Amino acid sequence: MFRVVALYLVAGWIVIEVSSTVLPGLNLPDWAPTLVIVLVALGFPVALLMAWAFDLGPDGVTRTGPAEPEAAKAATPQPAAAAKPATPPAVRSIDDRSIAVLPFLNLSGDKENEYFSDGIAEEILNLLVKLPQLKVASRTSSFVFKGRTVNLRTVADELGVATVLEGSVRQAGNRVRITAQLIDAATDTHLWSETYDREMKDVFAIQDDIAQSIVNALQMTLTPKERRSIQFVATSDANAYDHYLRGRSFMYSMSRQDYRHAIRMYQQAIDLDGKYALAWAGMADAYSHLFRYAEATSENAAKAVEASKKAIELDPDSAEAHASRGLSLFISEDYAAAQAEFQEAIRLNPKLWEAHYYSGLACSSKGDFETAVGHYENAMTVNPADYQAPLFKAQAFASLGRKHDEMKVRVAALGVLERHLQMNPHDTRALYVCAQNLCCVGEFDKGRELAERALGQDSDEPVVLYNVACFYAHAGDKERSLDLLEQAVEKGWGDKAWLETDSDLDTLRSLPRFQALLKRIG
Repeated sequence: MFRVVALYLVAGWIVIEVSSTVLPGLNLPDWAPTLVIVLVALGFPVALLMAWAFDLGPDGVTRTGPAEPEAAKAATPQPAAAAKPATPPAVRSIDDRSIAVLPFLNLSGDKENEYFSDGIAEEILNLLVKLPQLKVASRTSSFVFKGRTVNLRTVADELGVATVLEGSVRQAGNRVRITAQLIDAATDTHLWSETYDREMKDVFAIQDDIAQSIVNALQMTLTPKERRSIQFVATSDANAYDHYLRGRSFMYSMSRQDYRHAIRMYQQAIDLDGKYALAWAGMADAYSHLFRYAEATSENAAKAVEASKKAIELDPDSAEAHASRGLSLFISEDYAAAQAEFQEAIRLNPKLWEAHYYSGLACSSKGDFETAVGHYENAMTVNPADYQAPLFKAQAFASLGRKHDEMKVRVAALGVLERHLQMNPHDTRALYVCAQNLCCVGEFDKGRELAERALGQDSDEPVVLYNVACFYAHAGDKERSLDLLEQAVEKGWGDKAWLETDSDLDTLRSLPRFQALLKRIG
């Protein structure tokens, strides 16, 4: 304000002096110099008011902010040069009651024992996921970090959790040594840690103790029902449990050979403990997957139904058993009964991703795409790191003619897919799923490279042939697509219901070769 007053007085005096000298020579009225003096005087309070209300600085003319207390000015260090303050980064809110269970290290000296260390970690994860007040990162998310040296803070930030459980397993003969530690990722401090050196038959008690210790460390109060849910009582036979873990380790590759290995392992677990409901459910899943992706025989479908029925008879309160039952009914095209089983599984465990995911697939198979979208969204909520549900959600939107919604889902899914492939570059399923998404958003060349990589890795697997055929159908190469579809059917693909409703193949439906292919499946 003082600067403005001084400048105004100087400028005003100059204007008055100039006007007094110049105006009489212009033959203007005698009162003209007086008018200039009056105008300069009237402008003074206006200039004073503007100087009080506004500042002139590096950012131009800005409104003057509220006065800052002198004490605050003295306490606040001033930068040497004026600059815009940086916008603080957005802070993601993370629930203190959230956890990621990393795959435990295998210290047994034998890589073949890795199924056991992975299985222990996964079983603990499955116990914790039953607690509604605890957010648990999914297996898909946590196991991405297997075999990688990554800072725990980075892991926690990536998965959106506050705590991380890590550990190791050493198995030697009839004894097992398990070490586990729960770490606060923000402070890198141990909330709890323990080492167990026991006989194999005590492995169930160890898992229970770890789960309960995590609950205590996070200061959670459980209801009696929740307390029972984290007590491992699936089997009392350590050897049966060992074979069950072996069987489950074969379920993630989606290959014909591994599904057969899984069936053998589950059968050995059942031979040791005929009342092992989870082994029966695993057996049902293995036959269902074998039917869907490799050998679509009536025998495989019947065995899936039979095994899932046995699982529910043994444990009617098992969400996993009901989900397995639903899947076996789905491949048998008994959609109403399948949906009833999926809903029961969700009631028993709302966080069971498989129930939401397969419920969506069942709806898509029967052409109910609107309902399918809702199930896929639920699956994505339960497991945000999964890349499969978004693909099928996009397909459902395509079948509904909602192109804009389809593209939004596909573009968003690319980020998840690319992160997954960075850590799992040889994941065949992720390769062909990403290829399809890239093609659909206009990145054909990049998509073709991934599709051919997937085909090169597993060219004998019907599910790979089928999905690469879908890529070429999107890309407009109908002959290449039909060639691959025919190879897929020759090698065992037989899911006719999916073939009839898959929007990826819409451009082929009117072609005689495609119609002949449907008749071959029968």
